[in-house]
Amino acid sequence: MGSWRRAFVNMQISGGEYIMALTDEQVKTGYFSIFPGFPGIDIDDISTYDNLVREVDEYEGQERICISCTQLPDSRYPAALVRNGDPKIYGKPGGYSPKEQKQILKEWIDFLQANPKIFKGLHFSSHVPQRLFDAACCQEDLEELRFKWGNYKDLSALENLHSLKFLLVGSGAGVQDITPICSMKSLVVLSVENFKRVEDYSPLTALENLEQLAIHANILGRIVIKDLEFLHKMPNLRSFSTGATSFRKKYTESELKDLFASLPKLEYSSVNGKAF
Repeated sequence: MGSWRRAFVNMQISGGEYIMALTDEQVKTGYFSIFPGFPGIDIDDISTYDNLVREVDEYEGQERICISCTQLPDSRYPAALVRNGDPKIYGKPGGYSPKEQKQILKEWIDFLQANPKIFKGLHFSSHVPQRLFDAACCQEDLEELRFKWGNYKDLSALENLHSLKFLLVGSGAGVQDITPICSMKSLVVLSVENFKRVEDYSPLTALENLEQLAIHANILGRIVIKDLEFLHKMPNLRSFSTGATSFRKKYTESELKDLFASLPKLEYSSVNGKAF
């Protein structure tokens, strides 16, 4: 892991005092600003791909890995084939047949379900179908989980993850119910993207340890949030941001400044790219 990511301190209560888990840099830049592995992958440095895997057979016992087991280079289409690239970066030379791609996905689902105590961190850097989402949530000791995007609708499997501290659910256009997230009392960081069918985020006030909350649309879309009044009930929040967002409750710039100023531990806030 990168040095700044290693620097986070486990949450604890000492003499009734809440001890912050995020570093100042993580608060400012966003915990999930490094994409997509442990540490971040550098396209010019093959050694940074050590924790990126496509097939189960490539797994070497790491506690934290980035899985890219869908959207693989397709052997049927020459444009998708590897050209002068290292297989570790680009995948199997010649691409994967449709049968191979289905088998790779099935093997990961079976592996995650059959071995529920091997991972502390999982990143998924390609499309995640619902059954892969559910299988990832079988990992009982996960502390960090990141889904880049997928067609998942049901988040209820997240209720299995009692130790999770860091969660990113990307491009969840089908998600309608966020209440499963609210049972995750250990969460420190929550980032959700393109939850087009969710407007009320007040259930998140149940996350008493949350320090960073990001609610964003995808790169081409826009989302609607009912209001931001729920933030008043999140006393440990240190970082909040929205992107490409509209609000049912209309806020003036002055009202947003007053709202954020009223949050006792807030250090960074941004609404649609404007910092407050």
